[in-house]
Amino acid sequence: MFMRPPLIKNNKSDWKDLRLDHFIEHILPKYDIICLQEMFEYASSRRARLFAAAEKLGYKYYVASERRFLWHMAIDGGLVILSKLPIVHMETITYQRGMGPDWLAQKGVLYAKVDVGGGSHTHVFTTHTQASYGEVVVTQPDVKRRLAQLYEFHGFMEQVLPKYRAKGEPVILTGDFNVDSRNHQLSDPEHVSYEREVEDGITTSEEGMAMMAVLSGHGIDPKVLGPDNRDTFKSKVVFDLHDTLKERLGYHPVTFGNTVVDEHGVVHARETILTTTQDNKVMHSIDYVLWYNPDVDQHSKGIVASMEDVGVVPNFTPGMPFTQISDHYGVSADIRFAPKEKE
Repeated sequence: MFMRPPLIKNNKSDWKDLRLDHFIEHILPKYDIICLQEMFEYASSRRARLFAAAEKLGYKYYVASERRFLWHMAIDGGLVILSKLPIVHMETITYQRGMGPDWLAQKGVLYAKVDVGGGSHTHVFTTHTQASYGEVVVTQPDVKRRLAQLYEFHGFMEQVLPKYRAKGEPVILTGDFNVDSRNHQLSDPEHVSYEREVEDGITTSEEGMAMMAVLSGHGIDPKVLGPDNRDTFKSKVVFDLHDTLKERLGYHPVTFGNTVVDEHGVVHARETILTTTQDNKVMHSIDYVLWYNPDVDQHSKGIVASMEDVGVVPNFTPGMPFTQISDHYGVSADIRFAPKEKE
């Protein structure tokens, strides 16, 4: 949502109140469950205003990062899960503190077990991890901190899923992982001098592969993070996670710092109102919908959960003083729960 505390902005204005109004009017009515990052409560009434508006639209249930005050020497994690369906259990963890500006925000993971009816549930996790500022090299300290947080995320799943998940119930991991899975290598540099979203987004970056390895539990070769690193982030339990956007689209879609190319072949930043100058045109893929349901056909009530659709939702805002609802694009998924077909 990019609703940071008051007085914080990247450019002339972040248009926080106007963007929140637009979100409430145009986006809230479209979904059953919404996961938000950077919806900070600290020193602001915006989160309370969102909850009040969401309740009127049928979102009777929510989970949110715990409030923080001055004496905590930190602000809240900015995470929210809104649901029109009953949330029957929730838990949360706070990551080890971040580095640089991220030291102030108590980032972490929210978990909600959502009753979808028919005796089945879906298990929703949302997160926001350590950010990188400027060019990213996989051996730099903030990358290791980010992977360490994702290792904590895996441990959180190890803790809650055996307790609360029944066979055949889907698990969804979503949010701003701050891991760019695009490797930014031009596939046809002799003919095209700029990065294209589809053709140049097919292969996966080193950190993107490390993210999936850590979250799934396989761990990484420690030398990926440098010759002196000894951490593998390997876990005892392995989750067969699927990057649904990459699997469905065939490439890693841009969700932050997108571009447009004019008729003369000149590349321009797609969004400049909310994004810092250094992040213009970076073409990062850092927002995800990960899926886990290895025993899909073993639900005790014969309910089969399937992901019918998944994609990127830019949420452009024509006619407004800002061009999109957030500095990031949104990601969305349609999940179908239906009785198992008789053979």
